[in-house]
Amino acid sequence: MDDMQHLSHTWNWGYIALSYVIAAFASYISLELAGRIGNHRDGRKRRLLAQGALLGYGIWAMHFVGMLAFDLNALVQYNLLLTVVSGLAAVAFITAALFIVDVSTPTLGRFLTGGVVAGFGISVMHYAGMMALQTGGASTYLAFPFILSVIIAIAAATVALFLFAQVNSERALQLPKRTLLNLKVGAGMVMGAAIVGMHYTGMAAITFSAVSTALQTTVFATDTTVLSILILFATFLVLGLALVYIVTGNDDRPLVGRSGD
Repeated sequence: MDDMQHLSHTWNWGYIALSYVIAAFASYISLELAGRIGNHRDGRKRRLLAQGALLGYGIWAMHFVGMLAFDLNALVQYNLLLTVVSGLAAVAFITAALFIVDVSTPTLGRFLTGGVVAGFGISVMHYAGMMALQTGGASTYLAFPFILSVIIAIAAATVALFLFAQVNSERALQLPKRTLLNLKVGAGMVMGAAIVGMHYTGMAAITFSAVSTALQTTVFATDTTVLSILILFATFLVLGLALVYIVTGNDDRPLVGRSGD
C-alpha cells in the first residue's frame, strides 16, 4: 500500500474576499431580475430561467474562486468534465426550485421543498467540484462538516427563495424605489454570506493526502491558470451584462412600485 501523508495548505484571502463579492453580487442581480422582467404570464418563464441561470452560475463561479483560495502544497489540475457538470447541476436544481415556489401564494411547504431541491443542487455542485480537483493523491471527508455544509446549503436556499418571493410581491412593488433597492442590496449581502459559509464549511470537510504515485493527467484535465482565467472572465462578463440590462433595460413593474425616484 502506498505511503500517504496529509497535504498542507494555505488560504489566499484575496480570493476569499472575491468569492464573497461574486456570491453577493450574483444574489443581488438575481433579486433585481425577480422584479425587473415582470410578473405577467409571458415574462414568468423568462424571469425564472434568467434567475436560475444567473444565480446558479454565480454560485458555481464563487465555488471555483473559493477553490482557488485553497492553496494546496501539490500540483493541482481540474477535471474539465466534472467542473462543467458541477456548474450545470447548480443551474438546473436552482431553476427547478424557483419554478416550485413561483406561485401566486407560495406556502411554507413549497418554500421548504424548493429549499431542499436547491440546497441539494448546491451540495452536488460543491462536492462534484471537489471531485474535479486532482492532486494525484487521495481525499477523505469528515462527517460533521459534510453534514453541516448540506444543512447550511438547504437553509440558505430556503431563505433565498423566500427573499425572491418577497421582492416580487405586490407589497414590495408598492415600496419607494430606493427602499426596495436597499432591501435587495442587504438581502444580496446576507445571501452571499450564507453561500460562502456553505462553501468554506464544505472545504473544511475534506482532507487531501499525498501518495507516492505521480499526478495522472487525463484528456479532460486542465491546469488552474487557464481555467481560472476563463471562468473569471466569463463571470465578470455575465454579471456585467446583467447589470447593464438592469440599469438600461425596461422595468416591467407597475407604476405603484416606482415611487421615490
